[in-house]
Amino acid sequence: MKTAAFKRMAPFLGLGLFALAAVVLYRQLHTYRLHEIIARIEQMPSTQIWMALVLTACSYLVMTGYDLLALRYIRHPLKIAKTALASFLGYTFSNNIGFSMIAGASVRYRLYSAWGLSAVEITQVVLFCTASLWLGFLF
Repeated sequence: MKTAAFKRMAPFLGLGLFALAAVVLYRQLHTYRLHEIIARIEQMPSTQIWMALVLTACSYLVMTGYDLLALRYIRHPLKIAKTALASFLGYTFSNNIGFSMIAGASVRYRLYSAWGLSAVEITQVVLFCTASLWLGFLF
């Protein structure tokens, strides 16, 4: 009974969180004008922009490695393409929305459960990735 009600309410909860994020973003950026932002980007050297893009891609590759290691650790390997998709989407949501244990973990849960992992295995993957990320930060 509770799960049916939650399934009906989940889209509204997601929509509410999106609306809240939009309001917060608007309040943070309302003093800036689009033409000013574009002008600042055009002033930046193109090598700086390309380096930022390359380093961002490298960081997502490293974080995908966390998922690959975690799946190997729990002895439930998946195809690299599936792991990369789950990792990329999980980290994209957690890095951009925040609430990493909620946003990234829920995306991983949705994908990994569809691919045959149990809730316990997914929890182990999330904890492994979180520990790996923080070990990287601390070192």
